[in-house]
Amino acid sequence: MGSRMARNLLKGGYEVIVHNRSPDKAADMKRFGAIVALSPEEVARQAEIVVLSLPNSETVATVVLGKRGLAEGLRKGSVVIDTSTIDPTVAIEIAGELKARGSYFLDSPVSGGPEGAKAGTLTIMVGGDALAYEKSKHVLQKMGKSIFYLGESGAGQKMKLANQSLVGVYFVAIAETYRLATGIGVKGEDLLRVISTSWGDSPVFRHFMKVVKSGNYEDGASIKLMVKDLSIVRGISEKEEIPMSLAKLSLAQFRKASDGGHADLDMSYINKILEG
Repeated sequence: MGSRMARNLLKGGYEVIVHNRSPDKAADMKRFGAIVALSPEEVARQAEIVVLSLPNSETVATVVLGKRGLAEGLRKGSVVIDTSTIDPTVAIEIAGELKARGSYFLDSPVSGGPEGAKAGTLTIMVGGDALAYEKSKHVLQKMGKSIFYLGESGAGQKMKLANQSLVGVYFVAIAETYRLATGIGVKGEDLLRVISTSWGDSPVFRHFMKVVKSGNYEDGASIKLMVKDLSIVRGISEKEEIPMSLAKLSLAQFRKASDGGHADLDMSYINKILEG
């Protein structure tokens, strides 16, 4: 996701400085015109706006506040845009820490998958300082098509978790329905043709059908990320005493897939788990 968004910024005429904990991935971006930095701190010293795309809350906190992290190099007034999906509480804490140092943190999780990241059509949900949002909106517009400013810090993450709760349930429901349809003789191409014009349609359904048809589960939004997202949903629902039975059932299926050695595969692989 991060490399695709960075390429769109390069196409948009921005000077892009990249850092990745895996040096080969950062070096790959150099081919597209990016400048490679050796640490998050080095990125922050050169950039007024920093964009993060990271796997979890712990990593975001380390990259921003850890040794040689962004906070050690950010100038006053700089904006950090975090497109990761993390716990809203962590986003609020990081935003408060950076504000105390004179910079800003916008929790800006995205939806649309690798396809949306590549095409620059992501939906972006933003929480944080309104002036920081206005200052950096031009960057968001190079990465996404639908951008929503939702209010104070944490608001973007809360909205993304609502979205992920639906997405997780959708994937399992679609996989289960696919097993039913093909099991009683419905052709896959007919299923796609009819459902894509019916109430059962969704971007998740079309993505699932595309991946299952191709048989390529290697490139897409990974199972381990859905496990992480639904785990956050479960934790919040239990804390707030909000029943989320379907999200919990979906989490159990994705965990089964992850524990079975399929954590890095596309979420559509849940089809194979149900088949088994």
